[in-house]
Amino acid sequence: MPVWSKNNLREKFLFLAAVTTLIFITIVSCRFKNQPAEITTAELMAHIRILSDDIYEGRGLGSRGIELAALYQEDFFRQFRLQPFFGDSYRQVFTVIGVQPDLQATIEMIVLRGRQETEIIKPALLEDFVIRSERQDCPEEVAGEMIYCGYLIQAPERQWDDLKGYDVRGKILLVEINEPGNYPGGIFDGEDMTYYGRWTYKFEKASELGAAGILIIHNDKGATYGWSVVRNSWAKEAFFLPEKKRTLYFQGWITSELASRIFSACGLDRQKLLEEAESPDFTPKPLSLQLKVRQRPKFREVQAENVVGWLPSHRPEAAGRYVIISAHYDHLGKDTNLEGDQIYNGAVDNCSATACLLALAGYYSQFRGDLPVNLIFAAVTAEEQNLLGSEYLAAHLPLPDSSILANINFEMTNVWGETEDVYAIGARFSELDDYCRRAAEKLGLIYTPERGGNFGFFFRSDQLSFARHGIPAVWLHEGVVARGQDPDRVRRMSEEYLRNHYHQVTDEFQEDWDLRGALQLLRWAREIIELLGKAEKPPSFRPDSAFQRPAGGQ
Repeated sequence: MPVWSKNNLREKFLFLAAVTTLIFITIVSCRFKNQPAEITTAELMAHIRILSDDIYEGRGLGSRGIELAALYQEDFFRQFRLQPFFGDSYRQVFTVIGVQPDLQATIEMIVLRGRQETEIIKPALLEDFVIRSERQDCPEEVAGEMIYCGYLIQAPERQWDDLKGYDVRGKILLVEINEPGNYPGGIFDGEDMTYYGRWTYKFEKASELGAAGILIIHNDKGATYGWSVVRNSWAKEAFFLPEKKRTLYFQGWITSELASRIFSACGLDRQKLLEEAESPDFTPKPLSLQLKVRQRPKFREVQAENVVGWLPSHRPEAAGRYVIISAHYDHLGKDTNLEGDQIYNGAVDNCSATACLLALAGYYSQFRGDLPVNLIFAAVTAEEQNLLGSEYLAAHLPLPDSSILANINFEMTNVWGETEDVYAIGARFSELDDYCRRAAEKLGLIYTPERGGNFGFFFRSDQLSFARHGIPAVWLHEGVVARGQDPDRVRRMSEEYLRNHYHQVTDEFQEDWDLRGALQLLRWAREIIELLGKAEKPPSFRPDSAFQRPAGGQ
């Protein structure tokens, strides 16, 4: 590919458009023949190469680059004769609110004993705590009584309730990250995180209960990342959907060291409180502490768009039955504060998955209605902003949730070669586990239990949004045993990527990638779809899952 200067970006864009057109012509000429053409590594490479190019500016929310990426996918769907999913449009346009946290925000903790003021704690922003608000009517100062609520979990299917009827309306909640028994053999799912352990659940539950604010106590193991990750991400602009009702005036995190100071000042034993929080008999503990938060966040509106096409099946047995195939196309955009390279190209995260989504759409378009089920291809946006695009799509589907058999999500798809084994992130929560196993075995693949469940990966990508709306969902993932003479290659390369390139400007297209691993996952997805098409009833969630099918889904 030619080398381009900053002064001829228009020529570069036209060059890429010409390459894209050539791809379309080549694929179409191959596919619309008597025999269906298979997906190739060259096709996947072409999509990744283009979408991760600098011209797309890292596909940051609200940028020119993300609009170009949306156009690319819309044009692909149109050329391969997918039907628009939203009436006569492929676009689902919605508004998100950007909030820039106040980097001068303060917290003051007044510890009381009886009627006497005994101590004032003034922690340091970013070093000890982070906060922001998702309420545009948030007053500059919010004060309230702090209540320690353990893990703040209400899980009736697990016979667990940390509230026991305690009224926390208008209170400020202090809670633990993760969940009780977060160790091998522990209650809930042992080391594997459930949705109740995820920080998003804590914020949602606090708002549902009518609290005024919430602070989560950070620890490296429970959060699965260090304080620096929290500090860096909470110092930047964040986005949220304006349609959700909110009671919280603020939400945030504090360090475990600050939590220890608070409990000590209140005359409480931190270790004893933790032990109590591990018991189903736990009840909320009022702290002899008044907390004042002062902040002045700034808000702005940003337009976002999901791009969705679908292919109808003409088989009678497929009537009213759909499978959603998804991948997010946004990434982190540009950081003008960086020296040198400023663009987060996101070639693996998530152009590799977008390439798989488009390739499957093109593959199934050959069958002209002879499909096992109706197929929806959803290129969702704002995943990097807490899954906002998929959440909006799942909440505004133009058909009943109960008609969706499943969601198959692609995320950071394997670019390092084939493996002997595979696993499906989130399959353990539903009967999709059996579908994934049978499909893998049909391809001669070893199907293993989900790996890395302690990191809560299921709750960190778009499949979660569909599960929360009652749709069983999975993220298809490569295994760890590579085919060939170097069995450790894929695991080693994946770990090197996560360590040195994930969410870095170095996540760029590489000529030496082995996309046979991505083809392997695409074949697996096709087998799962075939099995779903033959199912007598929709797959359901397991009884101990935090998710449930919508009414009429069985």
